[in-house]
Formats: sequence, C-alpha cells, structure tokens
Amino acid sequence: MTTFTMTTFNTALQNKLNTANVSLSAQDYLLLTKAVKDAIEVSNAVETLAVKGLANGVASLDANIQVPAAQLLNALPTQADNANKVLTTNGSVASWTNSPTFASLSPTLLYVGTGASAFNTSAGLTSAPAVINMTSANDSFGQLAVHNASSSSSTDIIAYANNGVDGAGWIDMGITGATFNSATYGITGAHDGYIFMSAPVGTTGAGNLVIATGDNGTDNKIIFAAGGYSSGTTQMEITPDVNVHIEIDTPSTSSTTGALTVVGGVGIQGDLNIDGDVDIQGTITFGGAGTTVETANLSVTDPLVFVGKDNAADTSDLGLVGEYIGPVSGDFLSISNKALTSNVATLTTTTAHGYAVGNKVSVFSVGAPFDGTYILTSVTSTTFSFAKTASNVVSTASSGGCTIEGVQKFAGIVRDASDGVIKAFKDATTKPTSTINFSEAGLAYADMRVGALTASSLTVGDVSATEIGYLDGVSSSIQTQLNAKAPSANPTLTGTVTLPSSVVSGSATLTFPSANGTLATTGDINTAVASYAPLLQTTTTPTFSSNAYTLQATDKDKIILASNGSTAGTVTIPTGTFAVGTVLTIVQTGSGQITIASSGTLNSNGNKLKLNGQWASAQIIVTASNVFLLIGNLAA
Repeated sequence: MTTFTMTTFNTALQNKLNTANVSLSAQDYLLLTKAVKDAIEVSNAVETLAVKGLANGVASLDANIQVPAAQLLNALPTQADNANKVLTTNGSVASWTNSPTFASLSPTLLYVGTGASAFNTSAGLTSAPAVINMTSANDSFGQLAVHNASSSSSTDIIAYANNGVDGAGWIDMGITGATFNSATYGITGAHDGYIFMSAPVGTTGAGNLVIATGDNGTDNKIIFAAGGYSSGTTQMEITPDVNVHIEIDTPSTSSTTGALTVVGGVGIQGDLNIDGDVDIQGTITFGGAGTTVETANLSVTDPLVFVGKDNAADTSDLGLVGEYIGPVSGDFLSISNKALTSNVATLTTTTAHGYAVGNKVSVFSVGAPFDGTYILTSVTSTTFSFAKTASNVVSTASSGGCTIEGVQKFAGIVRDASDGVIKAFKDATTKPTSTINFSEAGLAYADMRVGALTASSLTVGDVSATEIGYLDGVSSSIQTQLNAKAPSANPTLTGTVTLPSSVVSGSATLTFPSANGTLATTGDINTAVASYAPLLQTTTTPTFSSNAYTLQATDKDKIILASNGSTAGTVTIPTGTFAVGTVLTIVQTGSGQITIASSGTLNSNGNKLKLNGQWASAQIIVTASNVFLLIGNLAA
C-alpha cells in the first residue's frame, strides 16, 4: 500500500495527482477528501480548488483553473429556517422541501403522481394536505387502498372534527374483518361495511349524518341497490322534490310483509292513493276539517258503518252524500290568455265567468293542448284551471272560447241536525262540509222508490199514481168507516125533495117513489153550476202546434194527457181564462219534456217548471187572478 504524508496542498498531493498512470489507494482518496475539506474550511476562503479534466478517471487539480471555495457553498440554497428538510431539484434549480418520510416532520402539501401539482391548481382545492393524481394505460381505476391484516378488527378511514377525539367526534367509513366481534359496535358483524357518525361530547351542533346530492346532474337521485350493484337492480330511489320510490315485488299478506313494513304509527299529510287491497287491523278515524276519503268502490264487511264520531253537540248532519255533474246550458265566453305550467292549464276569460270548482267546461279554438272538456280544479273571477298533462306553455295571448257543459252537484240522504229529520236531497251546488244547506237555491228533495212503507204518520203533498191506487182496494178499517157513512142498502124514500138553485141550474124536484116505482125528476137537474167540479174527471189529449199548446177553458177540471212525441214542448196557461180555485192536471205521456209557462205569475218550489220525464204529472191551481201554483213531479 502506498503511503505518504501530505505536507502542503499544492506540492505533495498535487504532484502525486499529476503523475501519469497514478494509482490511488483508499487512503489516498481519504487524504484527497480531507484536503478538499481543509481547503474549503480555510479561514476567509483563500484556498482554492482547481478542477482539471480527468486523469485515468480520477479528478485532478490544476492551479491555473481555480474556483473559490465560497462559491461552492453559495451554490447551495440557504440553510436558514430549513432545518429537517431535504434538498430537491427540478432539474435546474435546487431547493429545500419537507420530507413526508420522516414522522417528526409536518408537511404542508404532498404531491403524488404525475400532474398532481397542476391538478391542485386547476381543481381549486382548498387546504388539501395531499394531492394524488393517478394515470395508467393498463388500468382504468384510480384507487386508494387501505388494508388491515387482522381478521378480528376493522379497516377504517376516519375524519375528526376540530373538537373531536377518538372517543367521540368523528365520522368513520370502514369494513370489519372475518372474525370481528365488538360489543361497542354491536350493530356490525363480520365482513360488514359501515358509515358511523359520532358528534363530539357536549356539542351544540345537530350531529346529523347528511347524505345529499348536488343539482348539476340530470337526475341527482339517491339510489339504494342492496345486493344489486352488479345486476343493476334498484330497491329504492329518492328523486329530488318528486318522491321516495320503493319497488320490491313482495306482496303484503300481513302487517309484517310487503315492500315496506313499519313498526309504529304512520302520519301522512296530503293525498294517499293505493292501487290494491288495504287490510287495517285497527280503527280508521276521519271527519276532520277538510278531510275526505275517496274510493271508486267501497266494500265494507262489518254490517254497520258509523259516522259522526264525537258529534256530542249534535251539530253535524249525518249521512251519505254523492257527487255528480248535472247538465246545464252555458253562455259562450271568449278566451284572452292561455298558459300551462307543471301539467296545470290556466285560461283567462275576457269577462267574469261565474264558474266554480268541479264545473265541467268545454274549451275550443284555443289550440293544442288546451281544446277539450275538463273538470275545473281552481277558479278566480276571470280565470279557471284544470289538469292537463303536456309540456309547459308560457303565458301568451289567445283567442277561442269556452262554454259550461255541466255543474258539479251533490245529492244524498242525511239526518238534518237542525230538526232531526232524515231527508233525501239532490241538486245542491255547494259542496257540503259538516251540514247541508237545505235552503240553498236549486236544492230539491229527491224522489225515492221503496217497497212497503211503514210510518206513524204520512203527509202527502201531491197525490198521484192514480190517487195512490184508489187506496189499493181500501183497507178494512177505512172500508168500515166508509160503510158507516153510506146509506143503508135499498133505502125507502117517500115524498118530494126540492134541490136548491145552488146545486142545479134553476129548480128541480125528486119524487120518491114515482107512480111506476122509479125516481121521477122535474126541472134542470143535469146541469151543475160552474162552482162544482164533476165527481169523475175526464181526460183530453191536446194537439201541439209548433211544439206548443195553450190551455183552453174547456180543459177545466180535466186530466190533460200532453204529448209532443219525442220533442220537447210547452204548455202555456193563458190569463183571464180560469177562475180562482180551478185545478188542471197535466200528465206528460211522451218522451219529449213538457215545460209549463204563463204570462201571469207562475209559482213553483225551486222555480221548477218542467215535468220530470215521461208519465210525470203536475197540477195547476189558480190561487188568485192570473196567479198560478204549479205542484207535482217537477224538474228545473
């Protein structure tokens, strides 16, 4: 081994380095390193190093090309305030940076992967301690993997709040191991995935677990697909501002089966529509303010249906009310504006329309999609709306028109709380709530048809059906009373009876018996005075001209069988023809509806002036001079 003692940097060491084909030992390299170090550390940096080419692959020193030692130190970035950092370079400039490989360091930002720094800037990340950017030509997935080799524990990703600690105040997403069993987290078992949320102890915050979507997507739904991420099967989805939809083909056969089962009460505000059977083990209570129960068909197994629960003060009418559309002939109204929003169409009329919710209105010449016949859902004085499934139409001027085709009406059988009487009614136009307005204009008592009728008393306003079938042969008790009032059979009368002029025209006498054993009469006994109606009425069938007939004086005290065939006709009561007390009976024998009219005063309950169909009858009673009362089976 070659040895030497370096006396000066410029003599012995440089001479040896300048020797051709020099062979340096390990000690030589150590001496060279020390010499360089000593030269750099010379006070005031007066020593210099010269670098010259290569000699047999070993750097040599040349006194003619010298670099001050201070420049070598200045080539490094300043070390001030850079303790515990490492020197890095971008290829041209050296700089100090934190090292994430040392646990004692506190890195401000860690970039992993090509383009991570650029992504941090373009993405606008806020206070991200690390940015990972992954690109791969072989795999389309970017993954951050965490693995725990312990089978009895779990693998977790945990985030802490500012005041959270491991005992409380965190959100945790993870998966349990194959033999996991923990009483603290007993809701989970082996190989369960989970998301846990625990608010800090003593927090004033809500501590909610929020699962939400933004509004940038086309759907923004939250979708639940238990066991279906590979098959695409969806059990439940939440559509923003639309519904929570559950679709599992499991029929309900009890309170614990079906697509949705609930243990506890269910409160619903709004409409409930069920397409299928409903089996309720309990009590259904309805009848609150504004509460309605609607069904196309209702079948009740129990023999009694009770309504009016808690009606202790007897202030509500109790019964059954039906709804229907009654025909009406309406005037034409012009449309000035049209609009359609969220499947609701709204039209504006040029004048106040007087329509009501539930009316049936025909719209024409407004254009698609508005033309058609609809049931109104809401109204103002000059607008009306109805349901129409179609694309939105911005509010715009319009032409066309509308007419009312039918009015929503109500009929039913109820017990009137005001007088305790059970009443059948029809043609109410105001939807009843807890009571029926029996004095409402247009409301009428409905006809009823029954078999046998048992009543403690009976008030008959208009006797019809051929005077109740002449009492259907007369009951035995009535017949007994009639027999008591009738003369005895084969009476024996003698003498002469003079009939007064109030009964006959002129004077007349009856002689019992006559010379030949028969009744002899003298005077005008065949003509009764005008103030008496005949005991038996006769019928007459008038002839209509231009669908009309005017009553004649000869129609007095007769049953008028009025028929204009299948065409509607009008029977007119003339003025100045019939005396007070005159009664005329009208029967509609054809299918064409008969209307009663008069230039005098014509009174009728509910202003009903039409006979209510074929074979309906009515009576005209002259109550005063040119004042007539119409009663019977009438319609509006």
